[in-house]
Formats: sequence, C-alpha cells, structure tokens
Amino acid sequence: MRNLNKVFFGLGLSVFILGSSAVCAQNTDTQKLGNRNGLLDQTPSINPIFMDKPQVILFKIHDIKPVLNLDGEVESCSFTATFYNRTPVNIRQAKIQLGWTDKISERYPIEGELPANTDEAANTDQQAQDEQLPSAQLSSALHESLGTFQTSLNIPSLASLKQVSVQGEVKTDKCFALFDNIKFNVPVCNILGQDTAVETRRGRLDADKDQLNCASLFAYVNSKHPEYYSEFKKISYEEQVQQEKTQEENEKEAIDTIGKTIEKSFRQTNNILEAIK
Repeated sequence: MRNLNKVFFGLGLSVFILGSSAVCAQNTDTQKLGNRNGLLDQTPSINPIFMDKPQVILFKIHDIKPVLNLDGEVESCSFTATFYNRTPVNIRQAKIQLGWTDKISERYPIEGELPANTDEAANTDQQAQDEQLPSAQLSSALHESLGTFQTSLNIPSLASLKQVSVQGEVKTDKCFALFDNIKFNVPVCNILGQDTAVETRRGRLDADKDQLNCASLFAYVNSKHPEYYSEFKKISYEEQVQQEKTQEENEKEAIDTIGKTIEKSFRQTNNILEAIK
C-alpha cells in the first residue's frame, strides 16, 4: 500500500503543477463571495452513527476451540477476537491483555467435592455481570487482577467504522471459561496522528493522557448483548485473510501497470526530444 501511495504521489505532483493556476483562480472567486459562504462550505458533516450510538471500540470473543497435544489432552484454547471501531478516530496500533477466571468448576465440583462458593454468591456474581453495560466494561486498572489465566493480542491498524479479527490462544484446558467472565486491559493504544513528544514532563503527562483516553474506548460485549449480533459483519477470520491477500495482489498489479505507463511516457518524451534535436 505504501508503494502504491508513492507512485500515486509522483503522478499527482505533475497534475498539481499543471492545475495550480486553475486552483488559484478558483480560490480568488471564492474569496469574492465573502466569508459567510466560505464558513458554510467548511462546515463538516457528522456521521449520524456517532450521534445515535456510544463512540466505542466494540470487541467480542468467538470461535473458541480446544487445542490437543499428542496424547489427545487439551493443552490450550484458541479463539478469535473481532474488533469494530465505532468511533471517528483511526487506531494506529494497540495491545490488549485478556484474562478469565474459572467460576463454573467451583459451582459444579467433580468427584464429590464441595463447591467453594455458595449459590447465593454465585447468583450475585452472575447478576452483577448481566447488569453491566458494554460501555461500562472498560479496561481494568491492573494486569494482575485480570484473572486466573491470561493472554494478550496485538491489534493492527483499525480505521473508523471498520472491523478486524485477530486469532489468539490461552494456556488452559478450561475452554468453557472463555465464553464469559472476561476482564481486559489496554496497555498500548495509539491514535493515528496523535503523536506526543515525551522528552519533557508535560510531554509525558500528555502521552499518558492520550494513552488513557485511547484505552478507554474499548468495550467488551458478550452474547447477551444485542450488539454482539448487530454491530459486527458476518465474516470469518479466514475470509478476512483471503480478502487482505487479494487486496495486496491487486495493489501489486496496479503498481506494475502504473510503472509500465510511466516507462512508456518516458520513452515517448525521449523520442520527442530526439526529434527536436
């Protein structure tokens, strides 16, 4: 993609030079209309989705599968995390830490063991989680409080109103616990175009503030929330990888075509110069 942008930049530079005089003339005409019309033209349009719904980065956990070792025993659990950026900002990169605690085994003991918690305590925990809104399930303050077993994911660039899926794996044989009881923390989160110098104390404070604001955008939704089904596009991780591969191939083909066009133009220019001599 970067190579394609460089090629377009080279072609666009030529177009810019040829059209600069026309642009200057257009700007002069615009100024004659007065500042009032100019201000009206500069009024940005706001996407209605940012007005009707909370501006958060929703994510869900799905496609949870056990990973077996050579002895046929479950040694870990694989899963897919899908993120949907329902904010007007573009995320350059982020890292999220996930944690779970097995509360089901305590309620349903094996081999005659007594449950560690009473039914009343279990119902209280479940009720508290059911009442928790997606926007309230924000980043945990401490990594140590995330849960019994943990893992982390690196989130690639995520543009506004786009989604991306990332595959992950956690070391545990209790894959059923991944369906719920999740806690998370976002230790790394950078918004595109939000670069803060950290050489000074003020710069470090601004960087910490930017990190906190970015991390607070993430919100987890489980299968009990309507957004789990309504806000995410129905596309699998494998389909996403294939789309990215196809896009990369199309970009390479476009670069080759542009390169051939430029080479042809150079040859024609050289022929004209030779004829003039």
